[in-house]
Amino acid sequence: MNSAVVTLDVLHSGVIWGWYVTMNFWAKSIATGVILLAPWLLKRSENPQLRFLTAGVGFVFLNITLLFTVLDLHQPFRFWHMFVHPHFTSVINIGAWILTALNGLLVLHLFMAWRKRDALYDKLLPVTWFVAFLATIYTAGLLGQANAREIWQAPAEVAQMILAATLSGSAVFLLIGGGDAEIKRHLGTVLGVSALVALSIFLAEIFLAPQKSEEAEYLIHILVSGQLSGLFLGGLVVGFVAPAVLAYVGVRKNQAGLLALASVMGLVGLWLVKHAWLIAPQLIPLS
Repeated sequence: MNSAVVTLDVLHSGVIWGWYVTMNFWAKSIATGVILLAPWLLKRSENPQLRFLTAGVGFVFLNITLLFTVLDLHQPFRFWHMFVHPHFTSVINIGAWILTALNGLLVLHLFMAWRKRDALYDKLLPVTWFVAFLATIYTAGLLGQANAREIWQAPAEVAQMILAATLSGSAVFLLIGGGDAEIKRHLGTVLGVSALVALSIFLAEIFLAPQKSEEAEYLIHILVSGQLSGLFLGGLVVGFVAPAVLAYVGVRKNQAGLLALASVMGLVGLWLVKHAWLIAPQLIPLS
């Protein structure tokens, strides 16, 4: 008998989470990052428009996050089911409620900034900060639930989500003018340290993940020397190495131009790295 016999079927569903999800993660980092840094910045900056700018940037990028979240759903016009028939064992459903709550709070902040109700704005800010923090880290739980994806481990992802937010938030404030030269130096330090620590975690994953399993070893191969190597390694250089160096020099020499360049490169490189990190585990079969 010469006919082939199937002895094992392994599911390979292909890339399900594409650039829509990358946009979700990236925009959420900016939206939550400006909120996480806002309490510190508002106490030090004399910019009268900073409260409105903070709420406005957070609102715009949070709604970009929500837009790409809905677009990525298989049945986008049924998104309201998550609120009418909630399942709080689902990280996606929990995240939907958190993002919606944060969106409502940002609308209140915009209204208070518009009406110059600074005292009320500042009293509400701790609540918004807490919700923004939850919005920052909830996607780490989402990735961590994917048990067959070796490099999506929740503890490391929580740290990376926070660092992405502090990097993005400091970059945005440097670009929109968050304060005087001294404040920019502090923001540059936040940007540089965030980039350096995030880079350290990625390098640790590159060297240590292959010791965990053959799947993890293959994933690192895809990222470092395989089909995503240009995207991933280029993102590390553009998003973390260059911003860390530029931020260091910019802070030492008080060069606002270098800090602005570090900010742009950090935001661009962050997208590249997040996209490669998201795609790589989906290129191998589930088993």
